[in-house]
Amino acid sequence: MRKNPYFPTVMSLYTNYILQGMAAIILAQNMTPLMKQFGTTATGMSLVISSIGLGRILILYFAGRMSDKFGRKRIVLMGMASYVVFFGGILISNSIWVASFFTLFAGFANALLDTGTYPALMEAYPASSGFMSVLNKAFISAGQFILPILVGALLTHQLYYGISFILCLGVICANLLVMSQQKFPPIQSVEDEREYVSTQTTNEKSKFWLEGVALILFGFTSVSTFNIIVLWLPQYAEQLAGMAKGNSLMLISLYSIGSLISVFLTAFIVKKWVQPIVVILSCTMASFLVLGFVLLFPTEIGASIAAFGIGLFSSGGIWQLALTLLLQLFPKNKGQMTSYYTLMTSFSVMLIPLITGSLSEINIRLVMIFNAGVTLVGFLLAVFVFIRCQRLSQIENKAILVNETMEY
Repeated sequence: MRKNPYFPTVMSLYTNYILQGMAAIILAQNMTPLMKQFGTTATGMSLVISSIGLGRILILYFAGRMSDKFGRKRIVLMGMASYVVFFGGILISNSIWVASFFTLFAGFANALLDTGTYPALMEAYPASSGFMSVLNKAFISAGQFILPILVGALLTHQLYYGISFILCLGVICANLLVMSQQKFPPIQSVEDEREYVSTQTTNEKSKFWLEGVALILFGFTSVSTFNIIVLWLPQYAEQLAGMAKGNSLMLISLYSIGSLISVFLTAFIVKKWVQPIVVILSCTMASFLVLGFVLLFPTEIGASIAAFGIGLFSSGGIWQLALTLLLQLFPKNKGQMTSYYTLMTSFSVMLIPLITGSLSEINIRLVMIFNAGVTLVGFLLAVFVFIRCQRLSQIENKAILVNETMEY
């Protein structure tokens, strides 16, 4: 990996995702002092936090097209600059409206980095694109692991909460200088002629309105599966399993452990043995079975198995693998395809809490039934993509056989 000329670029890209993991939770982690600074309540803070999703939706479509037209480096630098605006802007905000404006830039940064980074990782390491994309999840998890420790330390020592923002601001500024000096791979670079033939053959037969749309919809279902668990499993365990609140909140820690284990396990398996679509199919089926188990056995053990199982099978990298597969099938417009895919994620983040919130007011069990239904849809989409990939593989093998016969 280190022999690759783009290794320093990739490390700088991964550093961004440590900060992206922090940015996703930094407002929630500092909610109490920020409410005081903005002169608002938890409801007002929810409005500020929701601006991240709005920012993503506003720019995603354009970010993908700009990535393909102007290159990955410019888009990544724009994303990093947006984080500078976000981290610095929150510190000087004095109302929820000003804070919401600056929080939009966190959404912009998120979208810009995604549409620049994932294609760049594939182009830097075309033979290990699945591994590199899944590894990105590990750096996001690292950021979400580090920040709570930092915030807790500041709180314990009664230090200014804004230090967490200032440190993030310092790191992103330093990395911005480093990134500006890095070399990015050319768009749609190829490793060798055989891989080029394979990509071209596959691209000619791939149909966006079939496997392309199926993978984009899968992005919606996969994110929904683990987001519902994070949002509602503690309450589900309290109401149906009789768990104490403190213990139910620890379920999310168990979920995080499963997720972190899965990141490295999935990355290793994809790099060494198994095709991404097989991992996607297997993990989605396992997630559905786990949700079925917790519905049948709403106990402390059932909730614990669900927390760890969904972390292990759903949030450990299959979202990234599905994106990698989408970009492999449609390599000509990687930035645009990434924007389509991540746009569905943004819709999930905005819509799923509203739907599940309404269901929880009727019966919390309905939330898990809904989650099982969404996951089942994801499994069926994965089955369809698997069948299509098998078909494309057969066509490709026949084409290679014909070419070899003609050469002979």
